[in-house]
Amino acid sequence: MMNKRLKQGTTFLLALALAFPLLTLPGARAANAIDTDRKCSVAFNVSGEDNELTANGTNITVNLYKVADVDVSGNYTATEDFKKLDVSSVSADNNAAANTWAARAKEAQKLLKDSVNPTATVTLAAGTGSLADLATGLYLVDTPEVVTTNYTYTFTPYLVSLPTNNYYSNGNDTWIYDLTKEYNSAVGLKPEEHARYGDLKINKTLAHHNATTGKKATFVFKIEITPLKGKTETRIESLDFEAAGDSSVTITRIPAGATVTVKEEYSGASYKLTSANDQMTKIIATDEKGAPVSVSFTNDVDDNMNGGYGVKNNFKLNENGQYQYTEPAEKN
Repeated sequence: MMNKRLKQGTTFLLALALAFPLLTLPGARAANAIDTDRKCSVAFNVSGEDNELTANGTNITVNLYKVADVDVSGNYTATEDFKKLDVSSVSADNNAAANTWAARAKEAQKLLKDSVNPTATVTLAAGTGSLADLATGLYLVDTPEVVTTNYTYTFTPYLVSLPTNNYYSNGNDTWIYDLTKEYNSAVGLKPEEHARYGDLKINKTLAHHNATTGKKATFVFKIEITPLKGKTETRIESLDFEAAGDSSVTITRIPAGATVTVKEEYSGASYKLTSANDQMTKIIATDEKGAPVSVSFTNDVDDNMNGGYGVKNNFKLNENGQYQYTEPAEKN
């Protein structure tokens, strides 16, 4: 019987359930043979709520590479560019099948080189897009990383079969040649979000130096960092002066898009702040135009003749998400 023969084949949607939620288990078997001459279509959408990738103006390129042909019984034969890829049958009743095909997808991606051109390419608009007029077969879905103002997004490669069916999700063994919204089979792309980072430069000008109160003057800054996502972080930095002039300190690896408020907590033993305090700015990723951002402070002597200088406090985030003081390392 055709159903028995197809059960031994390999034609099914090849993706983990979390990345491709329309199936709970990979696998397909059907009572009818595959029409290998029929054209197929596939639609893509970016999964997840409150995602900047679904906004207009964000380009997401999805490349499809045909890695294998399929016969009427659902068996694959690797194409020339992917002949090293194992496309042999995997039991669809085995829970490990999804992991096997996920590993094969990564292997297929490694076989990509400059001489291998995509079979088809689509640029998603507002997180959605589709391709039509595709031959039956097994395809690698490869989505290059997307870089936005504040984040980098990566996508796991996977293999998708055209056609497929929903036998293992709802018992329907009808072949689906159009993986589109109309058939409740659109392909969900699940991005992994990675923060980009930038630097903050704190500039300090000391207009005059009061040598009578001591050689060294220290100025201490508290930096409050509020990222787009996550908890506010506090950092402490300081600048030392032995004479009037300009100096600066750079705080690195701050999440791009974070709002930063800088306050001069200590202005030296005999100095006053003559510029605005509580200065605020927004962090720009290191390789973006305008980076690094900066804030500037100016100090001058006051009428206080006390000597002495400040000490920089050191804070580290503990396992409870709280900042606690740690002794600074001794200098050699």
